[in-house]
Amino acid sequence: MILMADAGTTGRNSTLVSALLMVLLVVAIAAIAVFLILNPAILESLVLIALVAVVVIVIVAAMIFLLATILALPYYAAKGETFQTGASYDLDDVKPVREKDSEEKDDST
Repeated sequence: MILMADAGTTGRNSTLVSALLMVLLVVAIAAIAVFLILNPAILESLVLIALVAVVVIVIVAAMIFLLATILALPYYAAKGETFQTGASYDLDDVKPVREKDSEEKDDST
């Protein structure tokens, strides 16, 4: 069996580019936040757009749920109810379990 360390094909690459991109991303997010704070009209417009989008998504989801519910009603109405006939559910008909339980096994050993 060849272990990964013994294979001789391992290598190491620098993650400097990824780290610089992460720092650049954080700086860009901070710059956008400062820009939006300094321009409240743009921030207000973006918040309004986001609010409208959320409301539209909720309304569409509610309409899909209602449509699915309405379409399911005829199916379940035609399917009917399933039940057993001639079965007794009297508790007197319940038989005890014939197997040993764990307490009896401990006493016999």
